Amino acid sequence: MAFVKGRFRALVAHPQVEALGELAELLGSAGLHVETARTPLEALNKLRAHPAHVIVSQQVTGSFDGVGLLESSILHAPEALRIALVSSPDEAVDLDYRPAHAGTIIRLVARPSERSRLVALVNEGVKLLSLVEEQRELVRKLSLEQGKLHRRETLLDTVVKERTKELEESYEKLKVANRQALFGLAEAIEAKDPYTKGHCGRVAAYSLVLAKEAGYPAEGLETLEFGAFLHDIGKIGIKDAVLLKPGPLDDAEWVHMREHPVKGYDIAMKIAMLHPIMPAVRNHHERWDGSGYPDKMVAENIPLVARIVAIADAFDAMATDRPYKRALPLEECEAVLRKTALKMYDPDLVAVFCDRHLGTLYREDYDDLPLDDDVRAASSSD
Repeated sequence: MAFVKGRFRALVAHPQVEALGELAELLGSAGLHVETARTPLEALNKLRAHPAHVIVSQQVTGSFDGVGLLESSILHAPEALRIALVSSPDEAVDLDYRPAHAGTIIRLVARPSERSRLVALVNEGVKLLSLVEEQRELVRKLSLEQGKLHRRETLLDTVVKERTKELEESYEKLKVANRQALFGLAEAIEAKDPYTKGHCGRVAAYSLVLAKEAGYPAEGLETLEFGAFLHDIGKIGIKDAVLLKPGPLDDAEWVHMREHPVKGYDIAMKIAMLHPIMPAVRNHHERWDGSGYPDKMVAENIPLVARIVAIADAFDAMATDRPYKRALPLEECEAVLRKTALKMYDPDLVAVFCDRHLGTLYREDYDDLPLDDDVRAASSSD
C-alpha cells in the first residue's frame, strides 16, 4: 500500500552514532520522517514533544535499556509500532513474559549487517497504520450521513466495533514479521468489504481443523492457514459496486466477480513469500465435476489445499449472516454440503467435515454436540 512520503514519523534510539545514522537512513528511504536519540531520556523528551508512529530502539543488555524505553513510550505514543532491535534472542528474552496490557513490542533479531530487514517490517506496520487512518476517515464521512438514515447509523456502529477488534488482533500479530505481512493483505481485502468482517479468519480456522482431521501433513499446515486466510486476496481488484452490492449479482457482475481468483494469483506471483499459497488463491472455486473456475479442474486434479478451502469458504458463507440473508442452522449447512459433494466438493473431505461437526467451531448454539478431542482443542484455542 502506497503512502504519502513524510506522512508518518519515526523515532530511532541507539547509543552509537554510526548505527543511529544507518537506521535513520534506512527508515528515511522508506518514506518516514525520522528523528534520532542517543539516550532513552532524550527519546522520551522528543516523544513528549512530537509523538511518533514508529519507535525503534536497540536493546543493549546492561548499558542501553531499549525495551524499557519502548515500554515507557506507550504514555506518549499509545498507538505507535514499537520495535526492539537485538543481535540475539537472549538480549530481549523478557519480551516473552510481558503482560498483554503493557502493549505490543516486536522483537527483531538482526545483526548490524542485517539491519535492512527492518525496512520490510516497518513497511508492513505502516500499511496497518494506513488502514487505521482510512478507517477513521470512513467513520468521519459516514457520520455526516447519520441524520439521513438511522439504519446506516446502526451499520456504522457495527462496522466500527468489528473493524477495531480486528485491527487490534492484527496489530498483536506484528510480533512475527512474515505473518503480519500476510495478515496485512487480508486486512486490505476486508477493508473493502465491510460485510465479510472476520470471514477470512473463520475460513482459515475451518480449513486448519479440517486439514488436521483429514491427515494433512503437519509441516504444510502453516502454509495452508496462510492460503485460507488470503484466499480472497483478488477481491482487492474487484469493483466496489460489485463487491459491496447488498443483493444478488447480475450476469455481467458475476463475470467480473469470478475474476478475483486470477487477480489474486497475479498478486501472489509478484510477491515471493506468497508463492506457496497460490493454489489456494487461484483454485478455491474449482468444482469436483469440472464446472468451476478459472481452470475447470476435475476431482483430485484440484490441489488439496484448494479443495479444503472451498469447503470452509462455502460453509462460512452459509453459516453467517449477510445483508441479504440470515445464517443457516448447522444441520442445513451440513445437508447442503453432503448434497453437493461429488458435484462441487471433495466427497471424502465433506464427510470428514460433516461427520465430525467441524462447523461447531464458531457456533455456540451447538456446544453440546460430541467433538473429537483435537477438534475441541482447536476450537478452544481460537
